[in-house]
Amino acid sequence: MKQEVRTTEPEESPSDLAGTFDVLIIGAGFGGLALLRKLRDLGFSVRVLEAASGPGGTWFANRYPGARCDVESLQYSYQFSAELQQEWQWTERYAAQPEILDYVNHVVERFDLAKDISFCTRVTSAVFCDDDNTWTIDTQQGGQYRANHCILATG
Repeated sequence: MKQEVRTTEPEESPSDLAGTFDVLIIGAGFGGLALLRKLRDLGFSVRVLEAASGPGGTWFANRYPGARCDVESLQYSYQFSAELQQEWQWTERYAAQPEILDYVNHVVERFDLAKDISFCTRVTSAVFCDDDNTWTIDTQQGGQYRANHCILATG
């Protein structure tokens, strides 16, 4: 399977990217993407902050020869959508990294998740304020985010 790496570079200035949300998720790997979809479906305003230029977490970062999942591919896939289960066909019982990354990119496109993800955005601090029960998240790019909840989906 041919691996296509999809990346997104920030187009706006850091002040344009920052904002206030119900939930901030740090990390766009398998867990962060599932949380984004679920929380968005529940009506929360959500933003994912991802240091890498694309989704997938460890499957985006680790591209060494022979990298693959250690459980059967079907068990490794998302279970939240019957349609997704039917439309994606794994080519191997234990998928290799390129196919897993293709799957992640398919999920991001299928559920339009990229619109709620800030790629190339490295978090430098997360501070909880007891006065108003909110988190303030600063990024290396100079953006500042505020949220009622902060979830670390960093692996």
